[in-house]
Amino acid sequence: MAGSGQRRAAVDSALRARDIDRAQASTVLDAAYAEGQLGAQEYHDRVSSANGARTLGELARLVADLQSPAVFGGGTAAERPRRRAPERYPAGTRARSADRAETVAALDTAHADGQLDADEHAVMVELATEARTLGDLSTLVADLQQRPSAPSKPRVHPDRTRLVVIALATATALAGFVWTVRDDEPAPAASATETVDYDAAAPLVIPTPMLNTLAGFVQFRDDYRAGFGDTLVDEAVMHDEHASAVRRAGNGNSTADYTYRGGFARTGSQLGSRERDAVDIDLAQVNAEALGAALAQAAAIVRVPDGAVTHFRIADDSWAGGPGITVFVQNDVAQSGHFVLSFAGDVLKTYPYRG
Repeated sequence: MAGSGQRRAAVDSALRARDIDRAQASTVLDAAYAEGQLGAQEYHDRVSSANGARTLGELARLVADLQSPAVFGGGTAAERPRRRAPERYPAGTRARSADRAETVAALDTAHADGQLDADEHAVMVELATEARTLGDLSTLVADLQQRPSAPSKPRVHPDRTRLVVIALATATALAGFVWTVRDDEPAPAASATETVDYDAAAPLVIPTPMLNTLAGFVQFRDDYRAGFGDTLVDEAVMHDEHASAVRRAGNGNSTADYTYRGGFARTGSQLGSRERDAVDIDLAQVNAEALGAALAQAAAIVRVPDGAVTHFRIADDSWAGGPGITVFVQNDVAQSGHFVLSFAGDVLKTYPYRG
């Protein structure tokens, strides 16, 4: 029987995908992104793959490690599919923002009742907020009393991929409604005579400007504030398509590194040591308009013919005289220079190209 089931799953996986199958997979990815299961870059990559998928198997693999969407449209409350509790998913299933918040709450309780000291609590909260899977979260609370029911002890379901394939293969049954991501109640069902609006399931488009520009810096700063609750960094470096940030972690003696590509992701799992004289740099103190003006005049400031800004670094550098913005310029023949700005936009030092 098991062999027969495996053969059936293989046949289902090889079936050609229809436009509605691709649209439904994209909608699952939309919901997963909205719930925090996927970072921005992962989301964009998977949606792109879903749009180009040729078989149901390809679509199934794109959603196989995701929790099912929180809401479904169509039918009465009793008829709608029930969302499985997190503990019923495999350990490698992606965690939602709600799962991370629940784990942080459990760590807060453990700290309050003496199970964790302040340093342990700070480090574990940092890890919980960056956890990618339910298994990662489960490990953090495995030795605590009164740990949450989710996401502890995830259970493996070997037929999960087949179930996803079958769900996609029967998308015709779902054609009477469109899944929509909402905070609370699902949208009302469409009538059987209505035409399905496939555009309603189109992937989210999140434009990301070049990050070494004024627009890129402003978006980075806004996303940083939204992600961390403040705009304090030890260092931020803005390249064209990605950025990096170092921020204080734990009890203040450690740092955590992050990369940014439309969303923040931890670089490695280990915390670094923070210098005793390190200072918090507030990105909110940067005069964005003055920075934009300096970036526009960067090639002229350092006398690099046809130069362009390659990247800029916001940090507290003793050689630069304290917190500032160092802007690096280069042209196609490797002629380069750099200069240092104050947060107010004043040019403090220049290191021009000397041809």
